[in-house]
Amino acid sequence: MFIKTTGFDTSELERFRELQHTCFQIQDKMASELTEGVTEKEVTRELFDRYRAAGAGNFFHLPVALFGERTGLPGEWGIGKFYPRRVELKKGDAVILDGAPLFDGFMVDTSHSFSFGDNPAHDEMMGHLLRQRVSIKDAVNRGESFKEIAETVARECAELGYEGVHEKHPGAVLGHRAVRVRGPQGWRLRGSDGASLSWFLMKVGQSKFFAKQSPLWNRSPASDHAPTDGLWMVEPHFSNGVFGAKWEEILVIENGQARWLDDDLPHVQKWAA
Repeated sequence: MFIKTTGFDTSELERFRELQHTCFQIQDKMASELTEGVTEKEVTRELFDRYRAAGAGNFFHLPVALFGERTGLPGEWGIGKFYPRRVELKKGDAVILDGAPLFDGFMVDTSHSFSFGDNPAHDEMMGHLLRQRVSIKDAVNRGESFKEIAETVARECAELGYEGVHEKHPGAVLGHRAVRVRGPQGWRLRGSDGASLSWFLMKVGQSKFFAKQSPLWNRSPASDHAPTDGLWMVEPHFSNGVFGAKWEEILVIENGQARWLDDDLPHVQKWAA
């Protein structure tokens, strides 16, 4: 097994871009087809089938659908609470659709956040989140450490009266590496792709002893270094105590300079204005 994290050539970057676009298309179409009363379980099952139909061979994590207050990850939130419930969709609910499929070893992790019907508070939150898309990239280009950037996001989130619930995600991540897996694939570990998950777990362990080894981007000492080249899935996730919103997409860092892999994405086109 070989995990590629840096040095992606033009054709590989284009493949990541194509697959990211495919994943957002699947989520955006699913969003347009939702009906009142559908459950999280029904939506995640349909997302799974659509990713498979598009060519996904495995998943870094299984598809996620969160409705209403669950979009804000309320209370003590463990990994098991991401699994779908028989929660029914209601008018005005915030919704998060998230998926991390692998296509021939290319890992793509995207999130689509929206409201089912009018929800002005959700729209306002997404506007604040899109400003983070600019400030995170600019901070990388100024050479700020991953830890400093994560701390700035947390501070600005709190100043807006929100909670940064991306820190309730596994690894308390603002972001994590996107990788290409070369070699044997298909085996599962804790319901996820065994090859990529085992590599992540190994690297997180190594980061306790070696600088810049962690595939996670958070406020821990392991992120207290200049931004590391490669592809990073960035996913700020805010909550106002009633619901939450987020986006997730690929940031490319090459020679310490960052750019977003693609600007033609649903959350960018809808909320950038």
